[in-house]
Amino acid sequence: MENITKKYTEIKMSNKLIGYNDLFIKFEKLYLNKRLPKVILLSGDKGIGKSTLAFHFINYILSMNSKIPYDKDKFSINLNNETYKKITINVEQNFNFLKCEKPNTASIDDIRQLKTKLSKTPLVNYSRFTIIDDIELINSNSANALLKLIEEPSDYDYFFLINNKSNNVIETLISRSLEFKIFMSSEQKKLIFNYLKLHFDIEESFTHNYIQYTSPGNLIKFDPIIRELKITSLNDFEKVSSEILKIFNKTKQNIYINLLLFLVDIKFLELSKKNKNYIHFADIKNKINSLLIRYYKFNLNNVNVHNKLRNYLNYVR
Repeated sequence: MENITKKYTEIKMSNKLIGYNDLFIKFEKLYLNKRLPKVILLSGDKGIGKSTLAFHFINYILSMNSKIPYDKDKFSINLNNETYKKITINVEQNFNFLKCEKPNTASIDDIRQLKTKLSKTPLVNYSRFTIIDDIELINSNSANALLKLIEEPSDYDYFFLINNKSNNVIETLISRSLEFKIFMSSEQKKLIFNYLKLHFDIEESFTHNYIQYTSPGNLIKFDPIIRELKITSLNDFEKVSSEILKIFNKTKQNIYINLLLFLVDIKFLELSKKNKNYIHFADIKNKINSLLIRYYKFNLNNVNVHNKLRNYLNYVR
């Protein structure tokens, strides 16, 4: 888990909320009627905007009395908004952000540090919000410490737990939360991605034809890697996968495994169009996905993983 002092804005965040207007309004009504759940679990694929939704809603609440409040008509954050600026420099007292990076690496010290912050009364008794991203990756010790915080929250504390479905969420955390499962259609994904492409000045590249196989947020992250590796096709998938695995082995950054899982989906789509043996292809693809996830979780030997991947690919040639 990253240190609690990490700036939230190190994560790319759009100042425009797209595709979540109805859920935003639902949260608003619940909050104004003093019925907003104290612990909300947002579950869905990584990169579809769950954290963005939480961040926009929190900005709306915390900036209600500001000179430049959240623009609810346009569902957007003005960059001169005082709450937004305080969060960017990590001085907003009523906002906390924690992120779990890898399985079993979340530190109980981070939860204790959060507990210390939450033991203090928030500024002028405003509501106080905490976002914990990748909650499915939190370890059992940290989860137990977190449970003590969310079981009896203060009148002004609210928690947004972001579940990106890369692992099973600890059952006791689910039982203490109200879960909202987030799904997006291909059209919604395209709408969001087209906006993000302009917002972050993303160039056209190989991935843009495949929005239905991943999330807008993932494509934003995949794009520079694909351009850097000069991937223009998957004709030599073994070479592409080998290069990505080598980089992951050096960096241990899960974005490379996520990219490879995405490319596996694309490759097997291409293969299935040429051969109608769908059951065989689906079985091999599932084995490859399982192999890559175990490689990420348990730090398997890189050479062994590559050899197994090559053998699996030989089955579908």
